[in-house]
Amino acid sequence: MTQTAILDFDRAFVADAAAVADALRRVGDDGAASLSLLPADALGPLLEEVRGLQYRPAKPLVGQGDAAVHQDFDLTTEIPADGALMVLTRALDRLIGAALASMRAPPLDAFEINDYIVQHYPAGCAGMSPHRDHIRYTGLVAIVMLGGKGRFLVCDDRAGANEREIPMKPGDLLLMRAPGFQGRGDRPFHAVRDITEDRYIFGLRHDARPERGNG
Repeated sequence: MTQTAILDFDRAFVADAAAVADALRRVGDDGAASLSLLPADALGPLLEEVRGLQYRPAKPLVGQGDAAVHQDFDLTTEIPADGALMVLTRALDRLIGAALASMRAPPLDAFEINDYIVQHYPAGCAGMSPHRDHIRYTGLVAIVMLGGKGRFLVCDDRAGANEREIPMKPGDLLLMRAPGFQGRGDRPFHAVRDITEDRYIFGLRHDARPERGNG
């Protein structure tokens, strides 16, 4: 596959609108769901880009007492506007839009991506303790796993009760419910741990703060 073909993610996707629509239905039931999105030979330029980004450590502790969240990973929100990640974003936006349009009772009118983050979990790091995404992120959370190994779990509370793993391998897309999905206001608790190989993920969200706009 040539570089041009690799960056034509619309053609590279192994998931179609029907597969994403099915995952969205599972999100309604389970809080989160994953599916295959990209083949291994499409990940090269994405991994090259994320490995070359400048990261900063996440704040080790957020919140206090019973609401404390422990974080052990690196992150960046400085995503090159002309790079492979943004080409992927535009293709994924089209795919999710097509999935929503195909559903008789879509859980959202639209998913407008305007918030981007790459997280790097070094092998052996502690990851993230059970937490919920900030309430400003609405509708849907999309996470593309680009490389590495680790476990993504959803659970019932900050203590990790009734945890369930959402399987993810490189090239997979994870979708998770956010406020507004199916008109609901709840946010799933989730955690990341057991990082056995350097893990890179690309997170895409809609930040509902007025100053963020739609792009």
